[in-house]
Amino acid sequence: MGTNPKIAIGLLSPVGLLFALPVLLWAFSFTERFGLEKCSIGSISIAEYQIILSRAGEQRWTVWPGLSNGVFWPSDSGVRDPTASVNSNLNDQLLSHIRELAGSDPTISRQLASAHAVMRSMGAEYVQTLELSDMRPDRAGSLVYFKYFLPQVRFAPACVLCLVWWYTTIDVIFSHELAADRYELQAVNVLHAGLKGSPDKNRARNVPWGSCPEFRR
Repeated sequence: MGTNPKIAIGLLSPVGLLFALPVLLWAFSFTERFGLEKCSIGSISIAEYQIILSRAGEQRWTVWPGLSNGVFWPSDSGVRDPTASVNSNLNDQLLSHIRELAGSDPTISRQLASAHAVMRSMGAEYVQTLELSDMRPDRAGSLVYFKYFLPQVRFAPACVLCLVWWYTTIDVIFSHELAADRYELQAVNVLHAGLKGSPDKNRARNVPWGSCPEFRR
């Protein structure tokens, strides 16, 4: 049975291509084989990290057809903005999943490995590490930001706007107590690209492509 010429012409039209491109990019986002990633993070060996990564990828909302299950915007739940409750809880949801993956009383290496595994299981790319002084008067230390860039189309198969506002950025934040040289997982901060700003991955990058995170000494 041949292809309907009208359908073929429609797919080749500018409008058809505009809607087909996000779908192709979405499909391509699943081709990277995160399970083969070889990271040793502090005391966490490559083999142990791959087990952590495999467990991180078991979450239904990280893979098709679960996609983001409404957790990220835009997503498979539609093009509407997320509700206030979803948006306010997003950081806590990711932080909770990292802590659950790390287990009870985890070492700092396992906390960082778990955070990286969660980000990678979603298709986010590690791009930047930044350490800034903690300005709170009751703290003598700094905050370490591990920044990841997540293509918004990853969770939105037909998102035309994702071709304009490409990334969601995710900061995984650790506190650094300088006197004891001690680190601790503190927070996760998600920021979607949009009218208020669209982050530039190449400009932000200060680690080589494919790097594994580490605390700088």
